Amino acid sequence: MANIFDYLTWRGDLTLEQSEFNEIDNLILARFSYLPFDNVLKEGEAITIKEAAKRFEKLDIKKERILQKEDIDLFPTLAGCNRFCDMKITDYINKINLKEEKQFSAITILMPDETIYISFRGTDNTLIGWKEDFNMSFQGKVPSQIDAVEYVKGVAKKYQNPLRIGGHSKGGNVAVYAASFCTEKIQERIINVYNNDGPGFHEEVIVKPSYQKMLSKIHTYVPQTSIIGRLLYHEENYTVVQSTQNRCYAT
Repeated sequence: MANIFDYLTWRGDLTLEQSEFNEIDNLILARFSYLPFDNVLKEGEAITIKEAAKRFEKLDIKKERILQKEDIDLFPTLAGCNRFCDMKITDYINKINLKEEKQFSAITILMPDETIYISFRGTDNTLIGWKEDFNMSFQGKVPSQIDAVEYVKGVAKKYQNPLRIGGHSKGGNVAVYAASFCTEKIQERIINVYNNDGPGFHEEVIVKPSYQKMLSKIHTYVPQTSIIGRLLYHEENYTVVQSTQNRCYAT
């Protein structure tokens, strides 16, 4: 079955000007946020994916946190194709707080079509990340969701571009939450919100007017064997996709 690397081989030569942003581009940028940028991107910087890949290549991979082994190949593949190489990454944040039971990470991608994609990372391989996932199953909101709202507000204040917001698994959930509970003015700037196999919400969230307002912009994609993406309540429409990937990690 074809995967995102096949897509990059097939369509990676086309710029966004030649072929507009689509749901596979979203999935790639959602996965992109899992890469370890701590030793790649300096605070306040905005560098191209091509430049970031050069820096990543110089790192000792054994000392970096790589969730899936295929992610090691993702950086150079994106850097080598016209569609992604000149996108700029900035505003990387990675916070682990044991006291708050929070694992939160996000990165902003400035795209050549003058739009922005905010990518929220799902659960990494830390114990606290797993604990926050457990908390999500019974708490109305968790610290990462609250941080995601503030992150979107900060990016929206810094840049005036139209926004796309997305993430995978827990990252997809916090993307929807952030879009639903940022300000009304920011919501008007949001083009689409992408929840890639992320859990839903408790009833107290989905009945909120601000959440209901965003429903038409939320796009949820769930693999046919999904467990995480079917948790809690989903008010939005969703698309079931065929997948051979066996999920062996948390949200």
